[in-house]
Amino acid sequence: MPEHSPAPTSSRAVYGFAMFLSFNIFFFLYLIWAIVPDTYFKQIGIDFLPQRRCAIWIPMGIIISLVVFAVFIYPSLGLLMTPNLNDLRTITDSIGTRRKKNGMKLEPAKTSKWQCVCKNEEKCWKDYYKIGKSVLLNKRLPSVRDLHVWDVSEQLYL
Repeated sequence: MPEHSPAPTSSRAVYGFAMFLSFNIFFFLYLIWAIVPDTYFKQIGIDFLPQRRCAIWIPMGIIISLVVFAVFIYPSLGLLMTPNLNDLRTITDSIGTRRKKNGMKLEPAKTSKWQCVCKNEEKCWKDYYKIGKSVLLNKRLPSVRDLHVWDVSEQLYL
């Protein structure tokens, strides 16, 4: 079984059951602390509990912190990771393969990463990505790839 599989395993079942039990026990203790008067705790010998207003403040603090995170912090992290509008990374990336220079389409560089790794060369699409070659219909569909902004602009506006 793969290491990062979402499939249920025995260790996940044990951890999930332990979390379920611990949550229920702590919630039950929290309700007892929030509802039972202090005199009962002092009769038992427990006199070091926090003040009662913490019974309201703790859930409110958790909810407020989650709302602040969801409304302000999480969107801000997304904005910090986004490049500026005048940055070239907003319209192109390293996955796009076709480039243009002076109106001519260029082939990708012939490096080791462009070598064919197909077991069956009859089903290989590597040669059909070159400019001017037609795609045969009896072959499988090519993999998904990004279109370069120049190619899209040429099709739309020229």
